[in-house]
Amino acid sequence: MIGASGPCRASLLSGCSRMLSSSTCPAASLAWSCQPAGVKVLQLRQLISRAQLSRCISQHACSQLLPPAAAVQQDAAAHVRQASTDASQSDKVTPQVQQPKQQQRKPDGSRIKQQTLDYTVLAACCHELAGSWVPSKVEEVVQPDKFTLSLRLRTPLAQGWLHLSWHPTAARVAMGQPPYRGDVSEAFSFAAQASAQLKGLVLLSARLPAPWERVVQLDFGARPGEAPSKSVFCEVMAKYSNVVVTSGDGSVLHCAYQVGGAMSSLRQVQAGRQYQLPPPVNGVPPSPQEPLDTWRDNITRAAALAAAEQAAAPSKKAAAAAAASSTVASAPRETVLAGATRAYMGVSPALVEELCATASISPAASPDSLTPESWQALHAAWQAWLGRLHSGNFAPSSCPATGKFSVIGSYSQPHESAHDMVEGYYRSLQAGEVYAGLHTRLSTAVKQALKKARGRVKAFEQQLQAADEVAAVQKQADIIVANMYRLQPNASQLEAEDWDTGKPVVIALDPLKTPMEQAEGLFKRARKLRRAVDAVAPLLQAAQQEAEYLETVELELAQMPPGGSEQQLAALREVQDELVESKVIKPPPEAALSAKAAAKGRKAQKQQQKSAAARAGGSSKAGLNSSLAAAAAVAAGGAGLRQYESPGGFTVLVGRNNKQNDVLSHQVAKPGDIWMHVRGMPGSHTVIRVEAGREPDQGDLQFAADLAAWFSKARDAGKADVIVARAEHLKKFKGAKPGQVLVSKEESNIVARPDNSAAAQEASVSGSRDK
Repeated sequence: MIGASGPCRASLLSGCSRMLSSSTCPAASLAWSCQPAGVKVLQLRQLISRAQLSRCISQHACSQLLPPAAAVQQDAAAHVRQASTDASQSDKVTPQVQQPKQQQRKPDGSRIKQQTLDYTVLAACCHELAGSWVPSKVEEVVQPDKFTLSLRLRTPLAQGWLHLSWHPTAARVAMGQPPYRGDVSEAFSFAAQASAQLKGLVLLSARLPAPWERVVQLDFGARPGEAPSKSVFCEVMAKYSNVVVTSGDGSVLHCAYQVGGAMSSLRQVQAGRQYQLPPPVNGVPPSPQEPLDTWRDNITRAAALAAAEQAAAPSKKAAAAAAASSTVASAPRETVLAGATRAYMGVSPALVEELCATASISPAASPDSLTPESWQALHAAWQAWLGRLHSGNFAPSSCPATGKFSVIGSYSQPHESAHDMVEGYYRSLQAGEVYAGLHTRLSTAVKQALKKARGRVKAFEQQLQAADEVAAVQKQADIIVANMYRLQPNASQLEAEDWDTGKPVVIALDPLKTPMEQAEGLFKRARKLRRAVDAVAPLLQAAQQEAEYLETVELELAQMPPGGSEQQLAALREVQDELVESKVIKPPPEAALSAKAAAKGRKAQKQQQKSAAARAGGSSKAGLNSSLAAAAAVAAGGAGLRQYESPGGFTVLVGRNNKQNDVLSHQVAKPGDIWMHVRGMPGSHTVIRVEAGREPDQGDLQFAADLAAWFSKARDAGKADVIVARAEHLKKFKGAKPGQVLVSKEESNIVARPDNSAAAQEASVSGSRDK
């Protein structure tokens, strides 16, 4: 309120919010009668004056009717400029996190329209969390990345990981897979602080503290039945998301983002302050008791107000389009989508689109164009949504074609858990973002290293070319010694006969040196050149091998597809580890912590295996041996490798990177298997698994050879020669980089056509360049 502060302001704000959100009010949609364009009524700090607030309260008390839509439009046009100025100067509530510049893309390269986690889906996740994981004990708290806090929860029957994310585009609260242990899980102070506060406590409740707000409150205590001693508030609000740890009395202990007075004069989130929920959002709360006529009028008038605001203050994108076009831009249209999202709290565009699809109407349709039957169908879908929300009877589902998800059962693919659906969706988005950044860094590092390696090769070759003068220098010294008796003191040249050719030669001499000194100098130079040949030759070979290795890595990175699934991210991390081991790039700053976290994870896994073996009645050694045998079986099956089936039914495995090529050729491939590689070019190793008593025919060999050519630098060449050898004829020579082998015996050579490969056919269908 303007002029109100302290307890007076808080009391006035609380009373007006309760008044406007009352479901029994006969003028529940009054908010629109008092709202100039662009001014958020329920966020009462933005009201223009105290007089306007008094007028709003008096109108509410008298239950005055709303003005017609035309009056709303006229009033909006008059006030929108002042409202826009006020809004631009208003304080921000929470710090703004910069949106990632990298656009997420599908495997075919097209952009993905990301779906935000709305109130309905968050309510489903909270309901499922309260039903399945309350009570549960917090065993571990880690922070696998700078936007996620992961809690390992344990119940008497199960254990799982609760992920609290404040990512700008993937904020969520969901149970999911264990965090990636190779990431830095101990380098963030927030993780250590949260672990000190929460580890060992019991999750007592999971609830939504404020209706229609995307905030989840998790209460923790020493044991079930006691009062909470700690609470965690997860604010899922896109780029303003935050996670706050508070004490039992509500004072802030730690948070992901500190919000000081310089950032917001309305709400500060700092250690020692009392935690306050975010200010309420626009609109009135949806109610199952609201009549159809009132509900329809609210949406219609809100759509008119949204269109009027858009016309008076067009977006930057619309303004740029209008400036580029010679035609006059048309007036913004009133839509059901804009009206519903603006009129009611907790309603997202994705929810409105879903309800409109259920009612068989377009969300872009004008409210005035809908028939009474359409309004009734949409209102029935609206009531069904509210029914699921109040009863907790959620039905998670998703659409495979568009990637959209829902918890009210509108899509074709059902899911057993809302957590699995949400975590799978946003985990893939985050994996794509990490994939893009890591791919760019590795590509740049490999490009620079390859440039340096090629420079060393060129320098060593020039030194060897200079070393070719050894014979000529040695011959000059011999001629000087043989003709020393003929030289006069202070002679400047020697004319003598070349005994090999019989032709005369002229050798320049230094008059200040004796002939013997000059001959000794030439002998010394010849010996130095010989030593250079002996020293430079292995250096040249090593530089050539390094350049060939980096060309292979550069090809692998270039052939990796856009998008970045979790499997592709895992393959890219293998490339990073390989480059670190080869000392091409330096270990990341968190490498020591990552190794420590990975060691702790392996130790915990061994402990679990021993416990499982003890429960099964066997010894811990037997359980450990069985787990190792299972791991070997997975490696033999080619986990993580590209896998195809030839026309004759043989399994064909193709490596994704040098590390996988090394494992494929020396561990997975067994004697009798057929190994292939494109000749003279970087490429992936290809292996045909040959069973005992069977041999692949020419069609199977051609199938695998085409794959080897496709996943090589010869992909765009049209055809390539492919080496064929048995796996037992492969050797790893001393000093070999990952993926480098020595073929002691070749069986044959096949002319491969990469465009005829199965991978090329898949790429032509899906638009992706990889499997």
